[in-house]
Amino acid sequence: MNENDLKRYTVILDNGSGILFQPLDEAKTYILSAKHVFYDEVSNDNAEDTKKIKATAKYYFSDSQNDANEIEIINGQNYFEHPDDEIDAAILILDEALGFDQIFIDERTTGFEDFNLTGFPENKRESEDQYDKQIIRDLNSYNDKLITLRLVVNHLDHEQIAGFSGGGIIKINSDSLLLAGIQSKTPIGPCNGEIQVVPIKRFEEIVELNNLPQLLPNFFSKIDLLLCSIIEFNQTTPNLQPKLQGALRIQSRQIKCDLKEVYNRKILNKSAIKANSLSSKQFWTSFLEYALIISLIEDGEFNEELLNKMSKKRKFIFSDSSKNIYDMYSDILLFAADNIDDQCQVIVGTMIPPSTNKTRRMSTDRVPTNISSINDDETIDRITLRNKIKEIIHIKAIELDCINENDNLLDQFSLGQFNEILTEIKRLVNEFFNN
Repeated sequence: MNENDLKRYTVILDNGSGILFQPLDEAKTYILSAKHVFYDEVSNDNAEDTKKIKATAKYYFSDSQNDANEIEIINGQNYFEHPDDEIDAAILILDEALGFDQIFIDERTTGFEDFNLTGFPENKRESEDQYDKQIIRDLNSYNDKLITLRLVVNHLDHEQIAGFSGGGIIKINSDSLLLAGIQSKTPIGPCNGEIQVVPIKRFEEIVELNNLPQLLPNFFSKIDLLLCSIIEFNQTTPNLQPKLQGALRIQSRQIKCDLKEVYNRKILNKSAIKANSLSSKQFWTSFLEYALIISLIEDGEFNEELLNKMSKKRKFIFSDSSKNIYDMYSDILLFAADNIDDQCQVIVGTMIPPSTNKTRRMSTDRVPTNISSINDDETIDRITLRNKIKEIIHIKAIELDCINENDNLLDQFSLGQFNEILTEIKRLVNEFFNN
């Protein structure tokens, strides 16, 4: 990705701008923009002027800025706006895939260095190239409805910033783009270097409220964004932390699954007790940690073939419940029982890890009788399937009860002996699962 891609993903949208975004539906393309761009003012002789939604919208791609594409606006069908009048956010849906699939949302609230405001300002609408961008300097303020950012250039007047409405707060992220928000209505008069931006979270709300295809989160762009939180080892001795991190970064190269592809093909749909967990960062962090653990056990690449195999032998399940892990066992046992081998180990990820080793690993022989008894929702076949489960292991047990319990053994290696450390971790993890 380069500077030209910032321009390529930005469109002229009537008198404003918009950002092209392919959601988790390869047959559609979104134009994310400001709500007010889709409205006309209606003059009333004896009353205040009002606004009404336009019948059509014209949009122009950056490489053909004089060639209009016109689309009928059908509210609730191809046009969706945020229901809060104070939130200037809307999505227009094009029923075609345009290849704008390397852009991801970024829900940041700080750290806007390297971000840009992109769009087609009013003062360049007569130019051969109408595109422009302004570099973001820093954050002024943030709340749930609005971000106020300061531009590097602090003397722009209304004509120089008008037309940027609906443009993106966007940055290059190696081989992808990150979108943090969309510019709201341009202030009348000089902006003094300040712009107001609708956070990208508000566009996610439009998607959720209308059951639209999801916006792709930034952690689908690089597994490193999830890996960093997995290998923090904040309960490990400071001297050992960098040794473990270095070793497991090497091992992470064995993870060959494309998270976006796994999501898009719904491969893990039955791995989440609640369907909405599939769009959460914690679900994918837990899954990546599972992939890393399986690659250690199998001492090879973690790919889709291995995932299918392990789903019968060492099954991954995620629950976003805040219950004690014992209280979750009835759900886990019920949910994990289908299509598994005898003596299956169920590896569970949760929002909050259990606090003791006794609640991080539990043989199903110890599950209270009343949990595994037949009830109105059960059948004899289901009980038989559940009896195939050998034990339930919380995903954090591997770090806390396997690796950390052997910190003295692992710390005998010097910093830089990553391959030797990795060999020892593999041995310990295999012993842990086969004990």
